[in-house]
Amino acid sequence: MDIRTISSHNYIPVIDPEYLKQSPDEFLAEHGGFLSEVALVAKSTSGFVHYRSATAPAHRDTNEFFSTFSSIADSIGIKVYAFVNALADSFLAKNPGYSAIKDGGNPNTDFIDPFKTSYINYLNSIIEETISFPVQGIVLDNLRFPHEDYSFCETCCRKFSEAFGIERIFSLNDLHKDPNLYTQWIQWRVNAIETILKEIKASVSKKRKVELSIVLDIDPTIEGAKGALVQFGQNIDVFGRYGLPTIHLSAWTPFPSSINSPEYKTLIRTLKVAKDYQAKTQSPLNLYLWGLENEASIEIVEAINNEISLSNIFIQNYLPADYQKRREIHLGLG
Repeated sequence: MDIRTISSHNYIPVIDPEYLKQSPDEFLAEHGGFLSEVALVAKSTSGFVHYRSATAPAHRDTNEFFSTFSSIADSIGIKVYAFVNALADSFLAKNPGYSAIKDGGNPNTDFIDPFKTSYINYLNSIIEETISFPVQGIVLDNLRFPHEDYSFCETCCRKFSEAFGIERIFSLNDLHKDPNLYTQWIQWRVNAIETILKEIKASVSKKRKVELSIVLDIDPTIEGAKGALVQFGQNIDVFGRYGLPTIHLSAWTPFPSSINSPEYKTLIRTLKVAKDYQAKTQSPLNLYLWGLENEASIEIVEAINNEISLSNIFIQNYLPADYQKRREIHLGLG
């Protein structure tokens, strides 16, 4: 599915400077005539940003892409949404002081521990830099734990044990044996994500009014909303307090081939959390899909749009370069 097709259906194409292999001038010369909105990655999962930053490392080949693109786009009437990867950061996660620690003690060198307050300050600085450019809004991606068996760093375990009166050394299996304690652990992780959101919302509001969309990973392979909560510490109601929940749908599952397929019916059941949220709040949601290369997918996207009230639909017509690595983390292999 090419950029023109995505835009012609009033979807918003997601562009990653590392993937694009074009300069801002080249891209806008080719596509600018029919684009009204675009989502542009400002901070990649690599940890590198695509503008000259006083805070974060800038990508060697694209260190002026975001700044140049957003300025040109603004001058010709194209709205830009900035994609910022929050806790997926392979640059800083290689530092043992930041990496999320798996049950058993192994560090994850691609995800930051959500409990690291110094990283929250770092992320806030990046977001403040990003909204200094002419952007319509921020799309906050990968605000999550990498998997259910994180984070078990020494400080995390100590604080949890002190809060709930248990031995300092414990495992996920120990928590599973006590349903009440496990429920407290799930909420503990949700609270960690909410703390980050509070800080980001305050930081954004202090600078200027922009839309804040927060990506929620919903997939049939992890039982939809239940999996997002248990695996990633993501809660749609919490996200809705600070911005617009953005459903990243079917990230690790092949997209249905048709609206008559069993896979589509499973996908719709997975979206129950979105319907329930809208019934309760009367608020719209965003949708984010990646890897949609085939134009036949449009029928399915439109069917989903008819099922739930969507504000923006972000379409990435390719899978990220590190998809396989991220999928392994999702499966608990990372």
